[in-house]
Amino acid sequence: MQNILFVLYHDFRANSAVHVHNFANNLVKQGLDCTVVVPQHKETVSVLGQNLYKAANFNEIDHLRKLFPNNQDPDIVHVWTPREIVRAFYEELAKRYRFRLFIHLEDNEELLLEKFTQKTLSELIEDTRYPFPNNLSHPIKYREFLSKCDGVTVIIDRLQEFVPTPVPTCVLWPGVDNNLFFPKNPDPDLTTHLGIPLNSTVLCYTGNVHPANAYEVRSLYLAVAMLNREGYPTTLVRAGQDYCEFLSAEDSWARKYELGLGYVENHKIPDILALADVLVQPGKEDAFNDYRLPSKLPEFLAMGKPVILPKTNIGRFMESMKDAIVLSKVDALTIVETIKLLVNNQDLCEQLGAGASGFSKTHLDWIANSKKLLDFYLSTSNN
Repeated sequence: MQNILFVLYHDFRANSAVHVHNFANNLVKQGLDCTVVVPQHKETVSVLGQNLYKAANFNEIDHLRKLFPNNQDPDIVHVWTPREIVRAFYEELAKRYRFRLFIHLEDNEELLLEKFTQKTLSELIEDTRYPFPNNLSHPIKYREFLSKCDGVTVIIDRLQEFVPTPVPTCVLWPGVDNNLFFPKNPDPDLTTHLGIPLNSTVLCYTGNVHPANAYEVRSLYLAVAMLNREGYPTTLVRAGQDYCEFLSAEDSWARKYELGLGYVENHKIPDILALADVLVQPGKEDAFNDYRLPSKLPEFLAMGKPVILPKTNIGRFMESMKDAIVLSKVDALTIVETIKLLVNNQDLCEQLGAGASGFSKTHLDWIANSKKLLDFYLSTSNN
């Protein structure tokens, strides 16, 4: 086993690309040869920093052997999610090369289907005429896809529920780049450039808004507005894009406390997070959050800031008031209450920041987690 081909559903600006980039880089350091293939715009690999692997577009499918030093087929193809754009590309790969197939799950694909199409899963299965978008998983074909693979990696343990027996599985947490994400003071020049008021508590949220999380992100905006209305000056620094409307006309007043930055390249995110007094992941235990690990959370924790998050996904493995403030529900009301608790309690903030940083170093290590991935590849080689 020498050649590893990763297949991404989007270009290197996707949140998932950060994970693939770091796994590929670390596998190269362990002596393997890796290529990451994306639908188009392979040049976007530059936004992630140094890549030790080769990058290619889907339309280079006939020339992939040339991207490996030994000019051989990929030994393993590891596709990032079973979405249609990836599954269809796998079908073309299988016509040209011989390899073992691994699939990575990072979301409840069936829930995303329902959220994005506004149809129930049973309706989608029954309506074969439905023009199926290639950025989602097909309700029937994705299960067949999972059943034929050699192994499945899941970003959180609950996703194993979707993996058919007897396909081997591996819980594969991401890591965090501690050369980028580490405790540091805010950059005063950036604070001034963005116009952050001196007396304001700063919250940062570095994530996109889409139909599956729109209600949760709305609650963060409303919490910031409520804090200001109650005499606690608060500013939300937001990086990320909106893929749906999530504030109604009646809620638009909440925007006035936001500093919206739009898409920000990954290597610039640490300076944004360093501005924060508190980092908040809104949400609760439900069919969306139980089956994912928000890509921003490892970065939040590594910055050594107080983090507020719900008792779901990674929050289930954290000790509240030590590693973070872990709540059954993180909504507008609980965010307001918790910010009020923290705003005048520097000792608690320092304790929580140290706990978050410690949890990150122990559990979110790219080297250790990449070794776990390599061990999984090797453990399935004789199955």
